[in-house]
Amino acid sequence: MRLWVKSLLAAIAALTLLAAPVASAQVPDPYARELAQKLTQAQTVLAETGYARGAGPFAGGLGQGGSYRFNVTLRAGQDYRIVGVCDERCRDLDMRLFDPNGQLLAQDVLEDSVPVIHVIPGFTGQHTVEVTMPRCGGPQCWFAATVYAR
Repeated sequence: MRLWVKSLLAAIAALTLLAAPVASAQVPDPYARELAQKLTQAQTVLAETGYARGAGPFAGGLGQGGSYRFNVTLRAGQDYRIVGVCDERCRDLDMRLFDPNGQLLAQDVLEDSVPVIHVIPGFTGQHTVEVTMPRCGGPQCWFAATVYAR
């Protein structure tokens, strides 16, 4: 892909990220650009296997031990990947997906900064994604999460 196209996609992703719902405040630069760049990389990889953005990004800032929840409507039988990213100070980011009844459906709680949940829901409804920040190397770390579907 040409460099100017990549730059344009990164700029569009950054603008989208800045307008996204946030947990505590608007994502400031340079963190917004960093998160947008990481989401663009994830989207590029997922697009190669037929995924397209379905919802998000959902973004915000969390202190160590903090959590944020957002709701998404998922369809039964649809193949989803939910990807989270966080800034360079983030030491660990986890995600959990709950079904409409509040039951844990899937999770990625590995000690890493890019959680990915793969799920094919059994029924359509509003699901809840919980993002948690177990370890942050500053007073607040910034995150973003996007839902991809195919």
